[in-house]
Amino acid sequence: KMPAIWPILAMMTVNYLPSAGLRGLWIGPYYADVFGADTGRIGQVTLVMGLAMVVGNFAYGPLDRVLGTRKWLIFWGNMLCAAAILMLWAFPGMGDWRTVALLAAVGLFGASFPMIMAHGRAFFPPHLVGRGVTLMNLFGIGSIGVAQLVTGRLHAAVAPGPPEAPYAALFLFFGLVMLVGCLIYLASQDRTD
Repeated sequence: KMPAIWPILAMMTVNYLPSAGLRGLWIGPYYADVFGADTGRIGQVTLVMGLAMVVGNFAYGPLDRVLGTRKWLIFWGNMLCAAAILMLWAFPGMGDWRTVALLAAVGLFGASFPMIMAHGRAFFPPHLVGRGVTLMNLFGIGSIGVAQLVTGRLHAAVAPGPPEAPYAALFLFFGLVMLVGCLIYLASQDRTD
């Protein structure tokens, strides 16, 4: 019943997918299959991406006050996240340190989850804030479970072939989903209160 929330829900749905999907599920197999990495190296890469996600959470917070906008901060941050993912798609076997830098960029720029929550919360009247934030959280976290099923099937469908091919397909999936979410989010109203 609140059309102002719909484009924000679209962004909420796609924002955390790449960070959670890649760091939580696909970095290990990707690094093992494409780079022959052992568990120690995979742990280092996931740590770098995780730290970038933490830095991103702290960075987004004050930037809406500095820039005077939530919408455009969220939009451009997620566009940078999509660009990093699409670079991984275009060059899935480009080399270890460059891949780590792009995965860290996905974590850093994709850490706008709390900022999107704040953007959506600003539209809820006081008596609906609890239900509204819960609904937004359902869209943000629920989509990750669905994406795990989808990406698992996508990986299996592309897996016979070069080792980087299924991961390129995953990166393309995440990148396109992010771009669609960003395009829908363009219809949102900016609000910083």
